[in-house]
Amino acid sequence: MSFYISLSLASNQREILKRSMSSSSDDPQSPIFTAFPRLPIELRFKIWENASMATRTLELMYCFTKQRFSAFQPVPAVLHTCREARQAGKRIYFLSFGSAKSPPRTYFNPISDIVYFGVRVYDDEVEFMLRFFRRHADSFEDEEQIQRLALTEDMWRIDLEGNLFARLGSGRTGRKIVKFHQSFPHLKELIFVAGQDGCEDDEEVEGPWETSSGVSLVKRQTDIAAGFQLTREALLSTFESRKKEFPDEVFPEITLMEYGV
Repeated sequence: MSFYISLSLASNQREILKRSMSSSSDDPQSPIFTAFPRLPIELRFKIWENASMATRTLELMYCFTKQRFSAFQPVPAVLHTCREARQAGKRIYFLSFGSAKSPPRTYFNPISDIVYFGVRVYDDEVEFMLRFFRRHADSFEDEEQIQRLALTEDMWRIDLEGNLFARLGSGRTGRKIVKFHQSFPHLKELIFVAGQDGCEDDEEVEGPWETSSGVSLVKRQTDIAAGFQLTREALLSTFESRKKEFPDEVFPEITLMEYGV
């Protein structure tokens, strides 16, 4: 029941509050759940919190000029729907990703949000963020720790030049993987995004899948993707070696996803 109500709220949140006591509350054909304000407050908070757990794809970037982090995605709807919704949502979302020159300004849910390094983020931004997170990993609060991270194809395929893990055979792949893991020591899911083949420009890659919650990603039904097995095996091999030396460290599962709804 809570899930059904939260879906209804997602598209009608403000309208609910305006028309809560109107005659439509008795209309079985009404698309708006107008009885919501009359529910017990504990149930209302549960519903708002449930709505706050929807997955977002958060495109994180860094502005060198302003020396601050930002994201393409807007503030979660639950945080500007009404006072009650905001109060519930702030139990789930936390202002995160501050820098020495700028306070945190991005609302982040570490459990359900996917931080996404996509085609609109420049390589030098990604390199800076990796160094920044590695340098400050031990000082981050739990709510700032990235648990789900997605990489666009050019970044994860070790058979391509310019990937984050160094081209296989270069002699640097293992070291680069270790440094990458040190940037995200609490990472539980590392997502490789496939599907750039045949796209002529960056806008063509992500544009068709843009939503208010970020670029829409879905789990790929097969593990067949150019470079996936090669990259996956390289990471898993390095992780296995690290586990023997550091058994208490967290190592992520590797998931293959693609653009879609």
